[in-house]
Amino acid sequence: MLGQITDHRPDPRAEDCDAVFEPSIHDDPHVGGEWSYEAVTAHADYFHVTALYETAVTHAIRHAETAWPFPVNIYLYPKGSAPLG
Repeated sequence: MLGQITDHRPDPRAEDCDAVFEPSIHDDPHVGGEWSYEAVTAHADYFHVTALYETAVTHAIRHAETAWPFPVNIYLYPKGSAPLG
């Protein structure tokens, strides 16, 4: 489920990117609607941070919409420059 997108790319029209995903509850524990912080962190699909490198914006959005049932934020970076850690 897509939470929000933060675009760090200098050209927002570029389709190629690195995408970093983080559960939305990390930024705001009340953003999940029916998903409480406890429900998200206890869910089998919970993760801290993950990424797709050398992907497309459309693929990153589709991934966020289909991979997790709780809201996930996407941080877009120019291809080859995403921080993770």
